[in-house]
Amino acid sequence: MPLIPVLFTATLAGLLLAPFYTFAQTIGWLLTFVCLAAAFVGRNNPRLWLIFLFVGFFLCANLRYPLQFPSSAEIDHISGLHRKVAVTAEIISVRQLAGGRSQFDLQMVHYVDKEKIIPVVEPVLLRLSLEEGDDSFLPGDRVQFCSRLRKPRQFGTPGEFHWPRYLASQGVAMTAWVKNADQVTFVTRGGASPNRAIARWKGLVARKITAVLPDTQVALVRALVLGESRLLSADTRKKLACGGVSHLFAISGLHLGLIGLLGYRLLLFGYRRSETLLNFQPPQRLLPMLLLPLLLGYLLLTGDAVSTRRAFSLAAAGAVLLYWRHVVSPLRLLLSLALLFLLVAPLSLWHPSWQLSFAGATGILLWRPIWQNSPAALPWMIRGPVRLLLVTLSATLSTLPLVLVNFHLLATAGVLANLLAVPVVALCALPVGLCGLLLLPLSSVLAEGAFSLCGLLLETTLNFVSWLTSFPGFSGTYLFLSRWQYLAIGLCVVPILLIGQVGSLRRQKTIILSCLCLAGFCWFRPGVNPTQLSLTMFSVGQGESMLLTNDQQQAMLIDGGGLYSKRFDVGERLLAPALGELGIHEFFAVMLTHDHPDHRKGLLFILEHFSVGEFWSGHPLEELHPQLQSVLREKAVPVRQFPPGWSLVSSWQGGNMQVFRGPDWLAEENDVSLVLYLEEPTGGFLLTGDLERQGVKQLIAAGVPGPVAFLKLPHHGSRHSGTEMLLDLLQPQACLVSSGYRNRYRFPAQELVNSLQERNLPLYRTDRMGTIRVRRIAENWQFERWEKGLFR
Repeated sequence: MPLIPVLFTATLAGLLLAPFYTFAQTIGWLLTFVCLAAAFVGRNNPRLWLIFLFVGFFLCANLRYPLQFPSSAEIDHISGLHRKVAVTAEIISVRQLAGGRSQFDLQMVHYVDKEKIIPVVEPVLLRLSLEEGDDSFLPGDRVQFCSRLRKPRQFGTPGEFHWPRYLASQGVAMTAWVKNADQVTFVTRGGASPNRAIARWKGLVARKITAVLPDTQVALVRALVLGESRLLSADTRKKLACGGVSHLFAISGLHLGLIGLLGYRLLLFGYRRSETLLNFQPPQRLLPMLLLPLLLGYLLLTGDAVSTRRAFSLAAAGAVLLYWRHVVSPLRLLLSLALLFLLVAPLSLWHPSWQLSFAGATGILLWRPIWQNSPAALPWMIRGPVRLLLVTLSATLSTLPLVLVNFHLLATAGVLANLLAVPVVALCALPVGLCGLLLLPLSSVLAEGAFSLCGLLLETTLNFVSWLTSFPGFSGTYLFLSRWQYLAIGLCVVPILLIGQVGSLRRQKTIILSCLCLAGFCWFRPGVNPTQLSLTMFSVGQGESMLLTNDQQQAMLIDGGGLYSKRFDVGERLLAPALGELGIHEFFAVMLTHDHPDHRKGLLFILEHFSVGEFWSGHPLEELHPQLQSVLREKAVPVRQFPPGWSLVSSWQGGNMQVFRGPDWLAEENDVSLVLYLEEPTGGFLLTGDLERQGVKQLIAAGVPGPVAFLKLPHHGSRHSGTEMLLDLLQPQACLVSSGYRNRYRFPAQELVNSLQERNLPLYRTDRMGTIRVRRIAENWQFERWEKGLFR
């Protein structure tokens, strides 16, 4: 087996294991050294040599994973202050975001705590978000601001995007937030540097584009030409994603390839007119090396994205190989670069851009015999479109499993949309936009004309994609599956991509049969959703959401959480991936305990994209929030309104279920929260919504139907909820509470926590434990928390 595939497989396996298990550092590095030394000693025995190299690279990758996360006593101390501090830092980079926001990456210099200036000894990279941004700051400037510094952390839900790992891959140790640029004080101006000069030039181009184009085109042109894809609004991003053309607005090999082609043609034109140069070296050997500085400049101008870095690395490697006249397989070159990336930056493996970039290039190369040879016999007029269709199809297939894992979106219109979008964007809009970039120093008028034409082409493309996705079946489909089901889809794609790459028909059949058998096993493998009765409390920040399942395969969602931020949809980002990971795709019922944002907002996405039998509420449909009314009417979900008092739910097949609602005269919405009681032989659940003291009194006056083993604390553990009365009456075995990590309300109240400790009552809380689950196994109850990809 060739060396590069062995080393890549070993590195990949070691990294994939690392989030679940890492070897002890001392023993692990010792074993790594022993294996590499053994490989060197036994290099004359090819089989032993490869085995020791495999184990050595596997251990090395696994051991390096935890070392990639910024960590030090200094970082822990700063983030543990729990209060605002004045920070002085130097700007490393500035990014403009949608909605007028900005984002700075800063190198901390010192901070002020209790009027004492404390210098930062170790390099600490900080990401500062500005709600109302400013483009006047440049790399190298030293600034000062006051904010609370936080270490990035996960919520702790199944299927959640690993935000700390994403930031760690960029070296970011902490995050901060300020309202606007007025709260950032300029201290000193930075000195001259290439990074500063590039940022200044980029800002000049961005201001010119913004000045001459209508608002509907500005973000599109800046995304395509300058790599500022984060300027695209959420609505535009969704349209492009549903149409499967988002990749055209991410700076990648397509952009570098066009710049390289244009530069090569211009250099070749002058090169051929010099007899001295032609006698010195053939142009195809020397010119690619001369183009590398131009490509590197564009890479830095557009933000050094992962996909662009991969394309530049390929170009650089290709230029070196051409210069040395060394022939190498494109697939092997791509695999070598992927291995090099993982050795230098192991966390790149989990970066969606890295995954899609290398997977798309691999798919195109695997299908190279098909898209190069198959259309050759066709008439020249349709040869190009057919070849484009095959290339698009190969890239779509190879990236499909990764797109589903990262974005959960199946763009059914992707292949058709790309047939028009790729030629228009790649062959028309992009060259015109790049010409505008080059013409700006020479002629402002010509540059403005080029940017205007680029904007018109891009807006037309976006309108076409919007029109195409308006047809039934082409609007894009959200798929939330378990990791094993995503793997099954990937295994089904493998034999399709290997068409033409394997030898005999017998070998092809073996590969196809093996992949399909493994895919079937992965798809139908039992998920982590138990068949017994269970209650799962999701960690959704300062909000609440619970999943109740029984042994009759009924599932019920109680509330959906919801942060007050308009840009973070708890339903889409947390609940839906968690439900997919747990194998939940439809609900017997969805219950909204009360119509407050921290319980309602996450339900909107769930109601829109999951099958729901009934919606339960304490209010009629007409009194619910307008957004909730809209989605319930659109999806024709039956609404059941519960009257005051206890109501029996006869359709639940896993024990006696009843729902309580307080009387109408209660003034506070919290006090009329729906309360769910589920009776079990070993004790039941009492889920109390956000009841305050008056609501708790009414619940006690109405009487609880049976014994309670597990009490969900009212109102996230507030000290104003009269929880002591429930504890005295019910004598539960344990309590559960949903609250946000270090929330501003300080839930659960410390006096309540102390009272539970005095009563020797266990308290299971999402702010410290993440998602928690209690399930019945035989006649016993078992508590678990979601940790490292499993309930443990």
